[in-house]
Amino acid sequence: MATTTLDRLTKKLQREETRRKILRSAAQVFAAKGFHSAVVDDIVKASGTSKGAVYFYFESKEQIFLSLVEDFASSLAREIQGAVQRARGLVAQVEAAVATLVRIFQADRDLAKIVLVDWPSVGAEFQGRRIALKAMLVEVLRGYLDRAVEDSKIAAQDTETAAYVWIGAISEVVLRWVNTGKPDPLEEVLAPLTQLLLLSVGFAVSPAASR
Repeated sequence: MATTTLDRLTKKLQREETRRKILRSAAQVFAAKGFHSAVVDDIVKASGTSKGAVYFYFESKEQIFLSLVEDFASSLAREIQGAVQRARGLVAQVEAAVATLVRIFQADRDLAKIVLVDWPSVGAEFQGRRIALKAMLVEVLRGYLDRAVEDSKIAAQDTETAAYVWIGAISEVVLRWVNTGKPDPLEEVLAPLTQLLLLSVGFAVSPAASR
C-alpha cells in the first residue's frame, strides 16, 4: 500500500514537472517567434518531449498560451499580496506593489514579452482574461490610493484613472526593456519610476523614499 501511494506521488510530481517544462519551453518559443508564427511542433522540439505528451496536457497551442498567462496572473496576484502584507505603512505598501510588478517581469523576460507584446494581439477569446488581469491590478492600486485620500495623504482625485495611468507607465517601462534591454537590469528604473508615480498623485516623498 505504501509503495503504491509513493508511486502515485512520484508520478504526480513527474507529470507536474513535465507540464512546467512544456510551459517554460512554450514561453521561449512564443517569445522568439510570436504566438501566430509558433506551432506545437516548435514547442515539442524545445521541450524535448513528444507531441503526445504536449497534447496530453494541452488541447491546443491556444490552451498552452492561455495556461501561461493564467499561471502568470495567479502568481502575480500572490506575489503582490505577500509583498504588501510584509510592508509597513501606506507608501511602503504602494512601493511594494510596484516593485513586485517590475521584479516579476525582470525575472522572466520571455514571459514579459508574451504578456505585453503577444497577448494584446491574439484572438478575441483571450482579451477578456487580459482585461480582467489589468482590472485586478488597477483595483489593487486604486485601493491604496483611495486609502491615501481617506487618510489625507493625497488630495481627492479620480483614483481609478490614476491607477490605469500607473499600470500604463509601468507597462511602457517594461516594454522598453523587453525591446531594447535597457535599463540593465530592469530593476535600476525602480526607484525613479516609483518616485514619479507617487509624485504624480500628490504623495509627499523625498528622493530617497523609493530606494
